[in-house]
Amino acid sequence: MGAAAGVRLNRWLAERGVASRRKADALIESGAVAINGAPVTELGVRVQPGDKVTVNGEAVRDVRKLYFAFNKPKGVLCTDDPRENRTRVRDLVEPLVRTRVYSIGRLDEDSEGLLLLTNDGDFANLIAHPRYRVPRTYVVKVAGQVTTEDLAGLREGVRLAEGRIVPNRVRVLHKSHDNTTLEVMVREGINREIRRIFAKLGHKVRNLKRVRIGPVGLTGVRRGTLRPLREEEREALVALAQGGAEERSRARPRRRS
Repeated sequence: MGAAAGVRLNRWLAERGVASRRKADALIESGAVAINGAPVTELGVRVQPGDKVTVNGEAVRDVRKLYFAFNKPKGVLCTDDPRENRTRVRDLVEPLVRTRVYSIGRLDEDSEGLLLLTNDGDFANLIAHPRYRVPRTYVVKVAGQVTTEDLAGLREGVRLAEGRIVPNRVRVLHKSHDNTTLEVMVREGINREIRRIFAKLGHKVRNLKRVRIGPVGLTGVRRGTLRPLREEEREALVALAQGGAEERSRARPRRRS
């Protein structure tokens, strides 16, 4: 069998939950990864059967792939920075799961709700990357009354620095004199997009909760706890991501020859 056999190093690391492929590339380029004792800094190197791989001197071993739905409380941070003194997602999860898992994407400190956790780097990339357009549903309470004109503007799309964001679904759940609560589904996966969309319309977000990613919801998951994803949920998420990539590819204008 030729030298091209084996598995690309970044994929090999991602499959074992070390990092996503993109972050694995950064680890490789930094010199943190070695194969059979020899540091590797070149991208594209392949791991052969029987190779011993280390990251920062620690051996990388095969682990069972894990997938969880976690209900993040407000005030908890999505960071692994060991210098952080505030409560992190990791601090709540480590007593519940013996194997290290990572959050897929983030929710900011003032937001709450659904995070997916895994040690499967390829799965994480599939769900998190904006090009796969996996739908995320939020319940958002904003200051003031959202008008018919505001709703029309949302449905036509709001322009952010990354481009025009068009929610897939917007519906009003409750209105009072001071606040409006809405359900919003988006597929772009852009940083803080819900808060930024409503800021553009002149409404400050007072509470933001992610309630669903694809078919996965929070039913039965109390704040600060988790549950394993069912196999059919994982398969449905993968199918949504693959369908989103195909949809994006079809929508991309062809270049004229």
